[in-house]
Amino acid sequence: MKKTILTFIVTGLIISCSSPLDKKFSEEKAKKDMLEIEEKLDSTELMLLAGTIVRLKLQDKKLEDMTYREILDDGEKWKAELDKIEKEQKILAEKAKKEEEERIRTLSESVIVTCYKKGFSKYNYEEYITYKFAIQNKSDKEIRAVKGQIEFTNLFGDKIKSLSFVYDQTIQANSEVKWDASMDYNQFNDEDQVLKNKDLKDIKVIWKPEKIIFSDGSIIE
Repeated sequence: MKKTILTFIVTGLIISCSSPLDKKFSEEKAKKDMLEIEEKLDSTELMLLAGTIVRLKLQDKKLEDMTYREILDDGEKWKAELDKIEKEQKILAEKAKKEEEERIRTLSESVIVTCYKKGFSKYNYEEYITYKFAIQNKSDKEIRAVKGQIEFTNLFGDKIKSLSFVYDQTIQANSEVKWDASMDYNQFNDEDQVLKNKDLKDIKVIWKPEKIIFSDGSIIE
């Protein structure tokens, strides 16, 4: 009698301590099992378990060989690896951003370009948007050529048009030059229409330097 009672107690303890997570996955019983598992996991863990089941199925993993706990462990390892990769990507992106900012700062400390006048002209049935640029060499070295982008935006910073800018004439150290340039006007191009019709006072001119070649052969880019 005592042995029977002891066996009953031990069996009861085993049953009470078992968890639905320790069951082998079964496609047929999955819905019922998940209802039981809901009581054991928080919403984040439950979503991870469900997502891992789907992912492993797509990978043709034989889920019937795994318990729900093993499936969840797989999901947690997979999520940890993704979190690690995401963290590394953020570090890399921040590093690249700082390097780009430093590059722009170095270039901008050497040369500033701005448009101080914008106009419109016609010649031999062709139409042009005209520009007058001021280019300032802020460095202590003579510049041989400058390359970059001139971006025109409205007062809210919305881009109107971007122009490739190349000036390949000498600029003495610590001096400034003026340069007249023109661009073909396309009446069917929305960017051209907006740029032509806006007064320069209603436009922001943004200089984005890309490369500077100095007369001594040194280069900043």
